[in-house]
Amino acid sequence: MKRLLPVLAVLLPITAYGLTMEEAVNTALKNNYDILITQRKVRSAQMNIKSKKRSNFGKVIFKGSYTRYNIPRTLTPIVPPIISPVPSDRDIGNLGIAYTVNIFSGFSKIEDVKIANLEKKLAEDYLQLSKSQIAYNVRSIYLKILSLKENRSALSSYINALNTLKKNIKLGIKTGKRPEIDLLKVEAEIERINTEIETINGNIKTLRSALAFLMGKKEIGTLEPVKKAPDVRPDTNISKNIRIKIAKLQLEKSKKYTKKLKASYFPSINLDAYYGKNYGAGESAKLWQIGISFNWLVFDFGSREAKLEMAKEVTLSSKLEVEREKLSLQKSLTEALAKIETAKERIKGIEKELEFARKVKEIEKVRYDTGAGTIYDLLNAEAKFESAKSRLITAKYDLLDAIYYLKFVKGEVK
Repeated sequence: MKRLLPVLAVLLPITAYGLTMEEAVNTALKNNYDILITQRKVRSAQMNIKSKKRSNFGKVIFKGSYTRYNIPRTLTPIVPPIISPVPSDRDIGNLGIAYTVNIFSGFSKIEDVKIANLEKKLAEDYLQLSKSQIAYNVRSIYLKILSLKENRSALSSYINALNTLKKNIKLGIKTGKRPEIDLLKVEAEIERINTEIETINGNIKTLRSALAFLMGKKEIGTLEPVKKAPDVRPDTNISKNIRIKIAKLQLEKSKKYTKKLKASYFPSINLDAYYGKNYGAGESAKLWQIGISFNWLVFDFGSREAKLEMAKEVTLSSKLEVEREKLSLQKSLTEALAKIETAKERIKGIEKELEFARKVKEIEKVRYDTGAGTIYDLLNAEAKFESAKSRLITAKYDLLDAIYYLKFVKGEVK
């Protein structure tokens, strides 16, 4: 990495202005709609935990009713000693308050809370993964824009050189030293370069729109050149990688869900209490009760067993997902590191090619000026030199993109 920094220091512009890359990343992390939506999901998961925990305290329900019967009914059930007359009426109403709570559910409620906690952790990890993805996308588009702008600048310089050559050829035509075909060839080359510049302008406009979208803005200002490459840490420990964490949490969640299904083999026990008054015949009567009830599903024709087997299959699939994610991540890390090394080698190779093309261009210019060479040879040498220069610019930014891609694969944001 130390050998790489001097190369990038020479290739990258040093003038600072406008929006920096990290400012763009920070803005996107605050305003990007995908991140804002994922943050809402984290908040929703937190509320789900609260809901699951508080449901264990039961429910308090205010009740009321009015009923008209075909024959008079007693206000309350008749119990000994029977006192005559017993209050009765055809129109009976009641108001009361009821409380019900599950006091045993085969540990299903406990598993519900644990699953809700896992879902919250998953939401937080997905948020981190989303931030890492958005940060890389912002940097990648930012670098593409800078690369296109540098290529456009290089092409503009090339057009200036061609225009100078065009003037010299016109003078040569007037003195009879140059044929008119040379002027047509130069003008055709200028038109070709102008077309390339217009294409680049269109691509820059499209990429700026994409960058503004990622940043949650309608438009963005001028972009500041990148001054140095980020540090590349050689460690490739995948055990704490965010993707592995997510896969493991999904596995843990599937295990908890399996345990929850096993709770259906136990009885469900509830505590129910009620206090209220019945009204009728111009009188009222108090009524309260408290009791315990249970439900125990004994036989359901194999429905629970099928659900349990299905949950076990999901758990086995989740285990395979963890191993697959480990292999996939290792593959991505290897590819990311290879991209960095390939980009470094490309820069070295293109630098040599550029130096050779520069010498050839200089030779062809001298040959053309002395009448020993043709305009075709000169323009061909110029085109090869400009092509090498353009590819060097692209390779430089490809290297930066590869470094940021490695950071993304490792789950890093900053």
